[in-house]
Amino acid sequence: MIKKIDLTGKHFGNLTVIGVSEKRGHNNAVLWDCKCSCGNDTTATTTQLEKGLRKSCGCLRKKSPSNVNDLTGQKFGKLTVLERAGKTKNDNALWLCKCDCGNTTVAMGTSLRRGDTISCGCLKSDQIDNARKVLLEDKTVDGVQVPLLTKKVRSDSKTGYKGITRRVKNGNEYYEVYIGLKGKRHYIGSYKDIKAAIQARREAERKYHQPYIQALEGKKPKLDLSCWHKRHKKEMGNENEK
Repeated sequence: MIKKIDLTGKHFGNLTVIGVSEKRGHNNAVLWDCKCSCGNDTTATTTQLEKGLRKSCGCLRKKSPSNVNDLTGQKFGKLTVLERAGKTKNDNALWLCKCDCGNTTVAMGTSLRRGDTISCGCLKSDQIDNARKVLLEDKTVDGVQVPLLTKKVRSDSKTGYKGITRRVKNGNEYYEVYIGLKGKRHYIGSYKDIKAAIQARREAERKYHQPYIQALEGKKPKLDLSCWHKRHKKEMGNENEK
């Protein structure tokens, strides 16, 4: 059973809650009748009061710089500005906005005008989902996500090269070379010289990655990758036995 919230008599900024209002807000939200310290009456939702989005009847806005633009009613991307919602610690104006998806959010006026904030966050989720869809459907060849083959080396790499690991055994330094394909990590060989390891890695990329990259680019649209993969899988097995 949901416990009812009673804010009667509580203070929020310059507002004192008198009781539940007969009016209703957006989406039939409960409104509270409030008395401002300046003497005016106003209403506010539970969220506005508890989150500090409404601290006065509006009189506090008079303390804002005269050049603050009134964004009420304006639309920025998916957001429609409802009202002022106070200000930041740096005195930047905050605005309560309603998103097309139904959620509400608070954003800085500068972020809205510059286009930095155009949704409650749902648009970012849509962009992520779309990027994932493109990667899985449009950028995949024979089960291989091609963009992953050309990713840059990780920042924490100790050699500065993909697929090359530095090893030290019995005081001797050497480099192991690997290459990944279809979720598997294949061993290419060990080399005493980093230059030789780099060359081996590049040759492995040309041999095992390049056919997929070329297929995606449309250079070899009729390439039979299944036959190619079986042939080179056998070769990889022979190399591992060496």
